[in-house]
Amino acid sequence: MCSVTSIGRPITISLVIAVATAGSLPVFAEIEEVIVTAQKREESVQEIPITMSAFDEDALRELGAAGDQQALLGQIPNAQSYLTNSFLQSAHVRGIGLNEFQGQYDSPVAQHMDEVYISKPWQLARPKFDLQRIELLKGPQGTLFGRNTTGGALNYYTNAPTETLEAYLAASYDNYERALIEGAVSGPIAGDLLGRFSFITNFGSGGPQDNLFDGEEHGEPGLVEIRAQLAWTNESTRIRALYHMGVDTSEKGAWKGPGIFNIGGGYCPALLAGDVTDDPETCAKFAGITGDPALEFEPHDKDTINANTPQSGDDEWTGGFLRIEHDVGGATITSITSYEFYERNLEEDSDSSPLRSTDTRYWNQIDTFSQELRLGGTLTDPWRYVLGFFYQHDDLDQVDGSYLGGNPLGIAPPFAPQFFEESQFDVDSIAGFFHTEYDFTDRLRVIAGARYTQDSIKASGIEGLGLDDPTGEEDRVTPCIITTFTPAGQAGPGCPFLAPFLGTPPNGGVFEDNRTDTNVSWRAGFEYDILDQMMLYASLSTGYRSGGYSIPFAGTATQFTPEKLFVQEAGIKSTLLDGSLQANLAVFHYQYDDVQINVDDPVSPVVPITRNIGEQENIGFEADLWWKPTEEWDAKFGVGYLDAEFDEVNISPSTGLPFSITSYGINAPLLGNRPVNSPKWNLNGLVRYQRPIFDGWDLVLMTDVRWTDDRFLEASNLPFDKADSYTVVNARGGVQSQDGTWEISIWGRNIFDEEYLTYINNIPFFKLDIFGEKATFGGNIRYNFQ
Repeated sequence: MCSVTSIGRPITISLVIAVATAGSLPVFAEIEEVIVTAQKREESVQEIPITMSAFDEDALRELGAAGDQQALLGQIPNAQSYLTNSFLQSAHVRGIGLNEFQGQYDSPVAQHMDEVYISKPWQLARPKFDLQRIELLKGPQGTLFGRNTTGGALNYYTNAPTETLEAYLAASYDNYERALIEGAVSGPIAGDLLGRFSFITNFGSGGPQDNLFDGEEHGEPGLVEIRAQLAWTNESTRIRALYHMGVDTSEKGAWKGPGIFNIGGGYCPALLAGDVTDDPETCAKFAGITGDPALEFEPHDKDTINANTPQSGDDEWTGGFLRIEHDVGGATITSITSYEFYERNLEEDSDSSPLRSTDTRYWNQIDTFSQELRLGGTLTDPWRYVLGFFYQHDDLDQVDGSYLGGNPLGIAPPFAPQFFEESQFDVDSIAGFFHTEYDFTDRLRVIAGARYTQDSIKASGIEGLGLDDPTGEEDRVTPCIITTFTPAGQAGPGCPFLAPFLGTPPNGGVFEDNRTDTNVSWRAGFEYDILDQMMLYASLSTGYRSGGYSIPFAGTATQFTPEKLFVQEAGIKSTLLDGSLQANLAVFHYQYDDVQINVDDPVSPVVPITRNIGEQENIGFEADLWWKPTEEWDAKFGVGYLDAEFDEVNISPSTGLPFSITSYGINAPLLGNRPVNSPKWNLNGLVRYQRPIFDGWDLVLMTDVRWTDDRFLEASNLPFDKADSYTVVNARGGVQSQDGTWEISIWGRNIFDEEYLTYINNIPFFKLDIFGEKATFGGNIRYNFQ
């Protein structure tokens, strides 16, 4: 069964056919219950007073959502994926998300893997595998989950070792010559000791983009990851240990780089009117200075690039956790100890041109240790609680460098052709939290919780010009800045020049600072059973995301303060028609203070930096339905509405005026603007049909669709910031054996080849656009050993 609790939106004709074919039947089928752990214990998703969506293993596989965050979030009302098919996959929920490409930022929609907080979105920007389920919790989740959950929590849960021997092997292949193989084996090892080993490898010889520069296809995957687990249980104690490691040398989705200049200079009218995304060859990249049309004009086709170094990575990671649960009689002590290491090496052609004109490389290395201790249980029959402590330490080193020596516009001087930043961030986060539920009657329950957090951040770094490593193309982000802070005016090993950028503090060109933020966030609410299978819930809650630092590679280091969120929410969850229909509705009001967004600022004239721009208000609702009229049919529908805007704007410390964004010579006030990636409407849905076709085999057909309204991908809300509405339709058909051993299917994603933007970045001397992947077709085969 496809168990998806966030309801999608089928196209109208599909739903009508589904209902008509189902016919008039005296007995409805019953929807399978989905069990989640959103409140740190196992419960039905329909019994939790939180607006959330959950996808089980079968649903993830049929949607392709384990490997594609957009396929996942596309089936959740008021949820968007950002930077799809790229090095950073960011979730936006109800108008809250991350819009930053540098590596030090934490997303306000926190990600957890088996309840372990993952600090940076780029640490999980890869296919997931051997998953038991995924949960998305909307709104602040600080009382029970880790740091920085103002927008929500996206939680992944892997399959644990099993008491019986089981295994599977699965493979897929698509029309761009990309293959994916994954598998697992699990079962008893000796006595009460269990084990599980799983793996994924993603490889191929092609990709969905064509690069005119070298005549090759771009997008070739190159990923390998393994996961090994042990589990041991006795009457009172459960222990689970997990280790994972992997490498990723994949070619990532490359930008489109439309021209922005007239021949001879000045910004092109087609750019200012917002037309160059559709017709990227209309304007010139370098104002005609090169005299070569092949260098000046971007190819028209959305999937054709002409880039000397299209985006590719060389990442490696390792880590794991030790989880211990001990029953002390009436309560359970849970300890989760984790360590994660990730090294990211990414290079990109930022302006997507054949010249070495804006070639950028990012290097990040993070070591994270975290410890969570919880005590949870029942004080009396109606009173349940969770009391916990959380600690995390991050040690992040990073270098960003953009080489502009070959740019005909003369952006950088020839003796110092590279903008760069080198920085280090040490973060210590300590928190204590408490969550409680009390049953006043059989129908009325109250919920309350609080979390105290102290975040201490120490940052140091330098921004500058220079650092063109003469040792070769491969290591042009120089080893000297990776390993040491070189004082301004001195040359490190292999570095012919180093100079601080404009406005860098005068202490030798090195920026050093630290800050400590404290916060108490809380949640209070109730749930009331109107009927036996209809629950009304309402809550007030607050959220908090810590302050930090912007250290851009072409500007001055600055800091920003914490952002805070106050949420009022109410909803209804119901199961009707003898369990065949689930109907859920939620309404919400967000009041967001000291919002952190990236803006253009005089102290960073080339790239945006993060500032606290003021206040934001989000009002909206969500509805989802899941109807299972017969055992053969599932129909799902979801709708989200969001009215979000910046309703108060702070004074910029740089200008003394209200924050605004100047883009391509146009100054745009922020007051009244919509936040990034916040469409007013979105619809999503799914229709699934399964029935026996011959002895021992079932036919399975499924289609899912998502529609997203117009939205802005920059906070300035100018014509060239706008992304048009779009509809993506996917389809899948196949057979599976009734004994659960075989699954064979063919599928298509974006089958009508819709062109749609997922990210833009408007820089004074270039523009970049990222599109969702074009129509892709392939097949899957899976065998479950029994």
